[in-house]
Amino acid sequence: MPLKTQSSAPIKALALFKNMVRAKAIFTVLVKNGFLEFLEQIDAPSSWVAKIIPIPPQNLTLWQRIRVTCEELGPTFIKLAQVASTRGDLLPAPLTEELKLLRDKVTPMPWESMARVLNTELKGGIEEHFASFNTTPIASGSVGQVYDALLKNGGQRVAVKIQRLGIRRSMRADLEILAWIAQRTHDRFADLRPYALPTIVAELTDGLLQELDFTIEARNATHFNTINPYPEVFAPEVFEHYCTPRLLVSAWVEGKSPGDPSIPRETGARLAAAGASSVFQQIFLDGFFHADPHSGNLLITPENRLCFIDWGLAGTLTRHMRYMLADLFNAVASQDPERVLQALLASGMRKRIDRAKLEVDVGQVLRRYSSLAQSPGEFGAAMMDLLRVFARHGIPLARDYTLLSKAVLEIEESGRLLDPAFDLQKHARHFLKKLEMERWNPFTLAKLTYWEFASNVAQLRELPGTLSRIFQKMEDGQATLTVEHTGLEHFRSTIEVSVNRLVFAIIVAALLMGSSMLVRGEADLWKFPTALGAVGYALAFFFTLYLLWDIVRHGRHKRSNGD
Repeated sequence: MPLKTQSSAPIKALALFKNMVRAKAIFTVLVKNGFLEFLEQIDAPSSWVAKIIPIPPQNLTLWQRIRVTCEELGPTFIKLAQVASTRGDLLPAPLTEELKLLRDKVTPMPWESMARVLNTELKGGIEEHFASFNTTPIASGSVGQVYDALLKNGGQRVAVKIQRLGIRRSMRADLEILAWIAQRTHDRFADLRPYALPTIVAELTDGLLQELDFTIEARNATHFNTINPYPEVFAPEVFEHYCTPRLLVSAWVEGKSPGDPSIPRETGARLAAAGASSVFQQIFLDGFFHADPHSGNLLITPENRLCFIDWGLAGTLTRHMRYMLADLFNAVASQDPERVLQALLASGMRKRIDRAKLEVDVGQVLRRYSSLAQSPGEFGAAMMDLLRVFARHGIPLARDYTLLSKAVLEIEESGRLLDPAFDLQKHARHFLKKLEMERWNPFTLAKLTYWEFASNVAQLRELPGTLSRIFQKMEDGQATLTVEHTGLEHFRSTIEVSVNRLVFAIIVAALLMGSSMLVRGEADLWKFPTALGAVGYALAFFFTLYLLWDIVRHGRHKRSNGD
């Protein structure tokens, strides 16, 4: 049986060469904001940039400099920072707090660029479909811009969200460069390895590329309106026949932010309760929820209804995930670390952990929020801190758990803007009881037992055929054994550097050979082939010097690190 080995796929240096112009711009901004030493440690081609960029005195913290860097690098990095700010379970709290400040930091694109997208996506363009169209954006985000318009058919006022021109191509280039930086950082900085930066970037990339498809946002809003049982809560109506992956047309919603002081206290208290009930209905009973209900995504309409806007980020929970979540909420509310661990282990987690140490850390978090029962207002923060503890112990939970913790945290903050006496736990308890009734209902138990039994029977029926196929492959010598190597980051980096040097050497040899052939064929120094050969010699000389310098530099770097 042949042995097939497999290691973590390296991030190819071609990602840098393919996007060389953009990579240079990114490295320039990083150097300007004081990250030169970091770039040198990951062997980024940046040291020459430092000679032409004045580095200002740094009176900002590390987290502030990261925020400023994302802001300067433009829409992709701002959007990435916005999404990263939701991963409080994986990233340091001071960093996520800084990244939350980047919600509205995108300069609008000129209308001419946005009109090209609109006319491409909507046949006939503005003239055929809109009675009027205000070309000044009312909102500008990292992915799209929103405009105010009137439909020709019926004259209804609508919000038109258009994707920024070229954002998909530029975002892919930025994400490829960022993946290269994340992998190098993971390889070179042992202290940062617990954060699993390449994995975080891969997850964020998947999420970002999904948000580039506006039809997903349209379906999310429509689905919510279909299953929503609360008439005082709604999402904007979507006109799906106008929607494409780069265009979203929805009903215009006029309203105030939850923090508006003109909202009467009684109305605020009623809508805070309605919003909390809606979110817990979404989480515990429907398993589908708005994952970003901060005050900027909530509107109080003149009819005193609560509107959830921007459904680009939504979470989904399976039945098993909802049951585990109920156990976790109950354990946190009762301040019981052991019950928290039991809920975690019941989720199907198979990783070996130091249970005693984890229970101590969970207990510390619960004691920090020991006043939850008497003084509500920090339940979401307690859940987020627990996720950080789990991540520190190497227990990765599904991304949707983080999204719902963020949703709980944000609806708690928005609820307090509407009603200073808002008690999130009071609303949660009602839905936890409903979920427990669903969970332990005899009909539900019988149905789950039947499904489990039917699944096991189906697997048993397939077992003989599966075994026969395995034995046949072994008999034919086609079976393979996959072995995953770990701890080979330094070896992989060495191979990558060696391959790059080999490519340089081949280029130098080709230049020398080609230049020699050109020079040999012409006796006159001023003939074009001879001049071209001289240029080739000069390039070969330059590349040779660079190659020698790179070898010496890496040798010094290894000696300084004690390798």
